[in-house]
Amino acid sequence: MECSNCGKDAVIRINWKEKNYCVNHFKRYFLGHVGKVINKYGVSGRVMVAVSGGKDSSTCLEALTHFENIEVVPFHINLGIDEYSEKSLEVARQACEGIGLDLNVLDLKEKYGKTIPEINDQRDAKVCGICGMIKRYLMNRYADEKGYDYVATGHNLSDEVASTFNNLANVYLTPFRGLKPVLEEKKEYNLVARVKPLYFLKDRECLVYAETNNITFFSEECPLSSGSPTNELKEWLHKLDSERPKILRNFAKSFMRIEERMDTDHEELKRCDNCGYATATEVCRFCRVLDLSS
Repeated sequence: MECSNCGKDAVIRINWKEKNYCVNHFKRYFLGHVGKVINKYGVSGRVMVAVSGGKDSSTCLEALTHFENIEVVPFHINLGIDEYSEKSLEVARQACEGIGLDLNVLDLKEKYGKTIPEINDQRDAKVCGICGMIKRYLMNRYADEKGYDYVATGHNLSDEVASTFNNLANVYLTPFRGLKPVLEEKKEYNLVARVKPLYFLKDRECLVYAETNNITFFSEECPLSSGSPTNELKEWLHKLDSERPKILRNFAKSFMRIEERMDTDHEELKRCDNCGYATATEVCRFCRVLDLSS
């Protein structure tokens, strides 16, 4: 397989463009799509990148270092999931060292006295939902306290479309507000702006970019997330996309347009009585789950 641009050996075929790319031209394609998000939404300043150690967050971190208007700050949460979290932290540090950056680490157990498995044992709820809520809260709070301009995550096109389909399957429409690549800040609620630089890039594209740019990443699945319905949906969507190239991109664009046309009225945000961060209830879910309410 030859590169459609230069004739060198290709490392990937992009079906929706009907083109093959060598390492250099694929990197240009990849960073071009990251740049579309950065430039369209005017992302600049100090960007805190959530680094789990997985391929997407490590790739997101490396990709953002190519943009001069962005100061990249890596951040990792040690969730205390036994050897999995230990390995994740080790790989996240290696990924940062590979590009000359220091990793900022928040240890859930040290800071709040409980690990994710311990919290899960006390709660009759889906562990992935609780874990996701805790990570979102801590990422935002850390970025707010440090004065960063954005929180960046490694969510890619495959993640976004699969997650939205899963929400639709469960008649959960609230997440339709916030599907765009950038969610603006709300200073009055201490909500830092969020950006998903890999929004228009699929799983496979992120993997090839990581492998061809020698990015260190951790590929082991979290032991608490086995059998996730979102992963099953992602496999189905990838199969569909292989048969109908561009369909994932079209789904994402359609979801954004649906969000724009939805009624903008929503449950009013307020500040948590305990921690002062955004919530729709008197005490936010983070404080309730961690038993922090006074």
